[in-house]
Amino acid sequence: MTIHMVLIPPGTSPETIGEGAAERTVFIPDRFNWAALVFTLPWLLVKRLWLVLLAYLLVGLAAELASRFVGGSMPGIATAALSILFAFEANGLWRWTLERRGWQFVAAIEAQNREEAERRFFARLAAHQAQADAAGTTPKPETPPPHRPGYPVPRIGAERVVGLSLAPHQG
Repeated sequence: MTIHMVLIPPGTSPETIGEGAAERTVFIPDRFNWAALVFTLPWLLVKRLWLVLLAYLLVGLAAELASRFVGGSMPGIATAALSILFAFEANGLWRWTLERRGWQFVAAIEAQNREEAERRFFARLAAHQAQADAAGTTPKPETPPPHRPGYPVPRIGAERVVGLSLAPHQG
């Protein structure tokens, strides 16, 4: 099973999501990204991750220059390590970029594949909307749920978590 992060387009809310916004809803799996490993630069360009592309190129250049001073097989090892590390973090960086553009994280769905994640998310959304209609109330946007063991923690307080950070910087 894979956790899929669900993001809805800017300017929409889960309670009033329309068909157009539902079509644009993004399901990002939280796993190793083979396409980002094999086709790194095209993957970054297709996903329009401009800041991530710039950072990737700068880190790659720095790693290449540093490894040239060491010599031997170090340049190849440095390049392979950077590519593998990037493939592990690629989907998280894609999510981070979408959130910077105003997309809203609304759910984390556990599913075998994207189709199952979509079914589960929209079924849960329809049930929530039907419950609100039956009660005759307009649902209010929910605050992020408190952490429960076994569920991912996409934020700590109001801080967004990117990568391996465990807490906001205390300084």
